[in-house]
Amino acid sequence: MAPHAETADRAVDGWYAGGSNPSPGPIYTVDSPNVVYSESSIKTKYTYRTTSVTKSDSGGYVACPKETNYDFQVERAVGKVGMMLVGWGGNNGSTVTAGIIANRRGLVWDTREGKQAANYYGSVVMASTMKLGVDSATGEEVNLPIHDMLPMVHPNDLVIGGWDISGMPLDKAMDRAKVLEPALKELVRGEMATMKPLPSVYYPDFIAANQEDRADNVLDGAKACSAHVEKIRQDIR
Repeated sequence: MAPHAETADRAVDGWYAGGSNPSPGPIYTVDSPNVVYSESSIKTKYTYRTTSVTKSDSGGYVACPKETNYDFQVERAVGKVGMMLVGWGGNNGSTVTAGIIANRRGLVWDTREGKQAANYYGSVVMASTMKLGVDSATGEEVNLPIHDMLPMVHPNDLVIGGWDISGMPLDKAMDRAKVLEPALKELVRGEMATMKPLPSVYYPDFIAANQEDRADNVLDGAKACSAHVEKIRQDIR
């Protein structure tokens, strides 16, 4: 079972895993002739409506309703997902990686304000909700977490990699970034030390001049070429 799914009374990929719900089932279903569920997918017919406005010869406006029909299909099984970051060893890349490791392992560490537990507060997908509709009995809005609206990968399950012009391992990169609490850095340091960015393309015209000194992990050539494209494709594969 995925790391994020180890707690029995929370929702996993849109399905209850236990807790107060006596039998596992979907958090919600759509009762509509335009939505068809199968074991492997959810198929939806959706009509997008808008209004096209033109100007008439007399100077007035003519509004014409328009409809576009779409067919959507969502696979219910969430596959293995890799995330490759450009500039993995930078402030953002090293901090995001450490944060995912901390959440994956359920880490708690000391700060000046007391104990801090890893969480995804601030993540639009993980910590925000969206309106499902209105309760027919009470008239109150029903809101669900965005990550439970459709089957989607959990950040804890991402396989992380990426490129950087600096070959510094991620443990050293997070020290250079000076973003994380020292106590948290020590908890993730061992795992971060095993992560090293792949060599990156390096085009000085597109990168700040103050980055030149750290450019020790670059592909040959300072101009865009098909060889660079093929190498990046190879890295992704």
